[in-house]
Amino acid sequence: MTTEQETQQQEMRCIEEGTVLEPSKTSGEPSMRCPVCSGAWLTDEAFHAVEDKSFPPEMVKGQMRYGEHPTDHPCPHCGEHMTRFRYRGHGLEIEACPNGVGYWLDHGEDRHIKDALKDRRRGLSRSAGAQRDWHRTRRGGSVSIMDRIKSLFGR
Repeated sequence: MTTEQETQQQEMRCIEEGTVLEPSKTSGEPSMRCPVCSGAWLTDEAFHAVEDKSFPPEMVKGQMRYGEHPTDHPCPHCGEHMTRFRYRGHGLEIEACPNGVGYWLDHGEDRHIKDALKDRRRGLSRSAGAQRDWHRTRRGGSVSIMDRIKSLFGR
């Protein structure tokens, strides 16, 4: 790590507490964590790596930001006001750097993100199963009760 990177990390502060962030890991990805509130700063790359662990790359995640609005919190990276949004249409609101550099996650929000993506994956799998059954039925084929039960559980 270069001296410039070390200085930047030392200067990064928690958006809630104002304390200096410490190097850490969030869901196995590098982050900077507040020692007081356990909030974490993740770069854009690390944030998407957390998402990718819970969602297969062949499926479309959909829109990420809904209802974006500015906050009073300064971004730990650039100092500008962060943007808050509803994550993928769920009730979870997270903050992002206005320049797209990274995200702030309050304590435990990484788990909520992974849960939201797992729910989406199950929903997409059920939808695909229902479409297969519909097309099979339309073509005159029958769908067994076991196939119907499997499609309900995303198998």
